[in-house]
Amino acid sequence: MVGDGRGLDLQIIPFEAARADGFRSLVVDTLREFGFEPDPELDGDLDDPAATYVALWLALSGSEVVGSVALRDLGDGVLELKRMYLRPSQRGRGLGKHLLALTLDWARAHGARAITLDTSERMVAAQHLYEAHGFRRVPGDAPRQGQCRLLYELRLT
Repeated sequence: MVGDGRGLDLQIIPFEAARADGFRSLVVDTLREFGFEPDPELDGDLDDPAATYVALWLALSGSEVVGSVALRDLGDGVLELKRMYLRPSQRGRGLGKHLLALTLDWARAHGARAITLDTSERMVAAQHLYEAHGFRRVPGDAPRQGQCRLLYELRLT
């Protein structure tokens, strides 16, 4: 359970197949909120999240999936942070910080040397969160459906 004195009373659990529809709904809704449409090629992980990620956590409010964060193994000690999404009602309450800390702790415990990520230029709060935790912008971009996506990296070793 996660509690912060501001009404945040959630459970964070490892991904379970029984919650796959809730995870997909969170991802699709968040993509659309930020001007993207789900793309079978770019969003293939939604078909089988458990096979795509080395770690995936869900934040639950009751039985509703209200947040997620995942790590994909890119090889050579590098992980990619993916699907760090929160329902609008959960933003600004500390859940994102908690999920990010969970992934960083997991990555360190599993010997990762770096974590990469990309985020939409529209996701300003996410950029601030990543930068506050030591992520630094790196050159390049990852365009998606006409929007610029910013690249970040955090060196762990």
